[in-house]
Amino acid sequence: MKNILTMLRSGKITTVNPERAKPSIKTGHITAVCAGMVTLIASLSANAAFVISAGGSTQSLPVTGNDFNSDLGGEGFNQMTTGAQLSVNQDGFVDFYYIAAESGYTNTLHNTNGFISEGDDPFNFNGYAMITVAVSAGEVLDFSFKSASAAALSPVDNLAGTSLEGLGIMTPGSRPSSLTQLVLAYNDGPVDGDFDDMLVRADFRVAPIPLPAAVWLFGSGLIGLIGMARRRRQ
Repeated sequence: MKNILTMLRSGKITTVNPERAKPSIKTGHITAVCAGMVTLIASLSANAAFVISAGGSTQSLPVTGNDFNSDLGGEGFNQMTTGAQLSVNQDGFVDFYYIAAESGYTNTLHNTNGFISEGDDPFNFNGYAMITVAVSAGEVLDFSFKSASAAALSPVDNLAGTSLEGLGIMTPGSRPSSLTQLVLAYNDGPVDGDFDDMLVRADFRVAPIPLPAAVWLFGSGLIGLIGMARRRRQ
């Protein structure tokens, strides 16, 4: 004991403040890291969008003879592109809602999960019937419009890229970079060109983003550090 006291006086042994020896874990730093992870995931969803291929012809609404011009304008749709294919830029799901039709024929929308038939119904943006399909990033959507009448145009096939002059893709005039909702307007006859023979609303929603195992491990580590910091403060 005497030797230890001698060494302390001589400066060969120094004391350490236990409080100062504790590692500094700041809640603000942990919060910032967590917020960064959430922002990254949110940005992936924010960039999800329908993609309209180049080369189509775009015009402003109203479309001459379209019975639903005012309804579409009221929902914010004021331009239409024809002669283009539709795809998506991320994995997700597309919901097709039949919303209106003005036609003397029986028209249908077909995709891999079945079909929707029109019924000469008044405009209802919420939709009368719905089909959902899973899609992959970069995929050209597999859907087609068909008519039961022999006098109608050839079926519009988005995937094959045929008869696209009969497909109007309606969007807001200031088309957002994250375009997740639009209206597909079918023109079944070669005469009128009014694109109101069957209207289908299409909504794109991204698939849930699976977090990598490393992220879960990192999160568990953060929780552990927070617990350690709280115990030491106590």
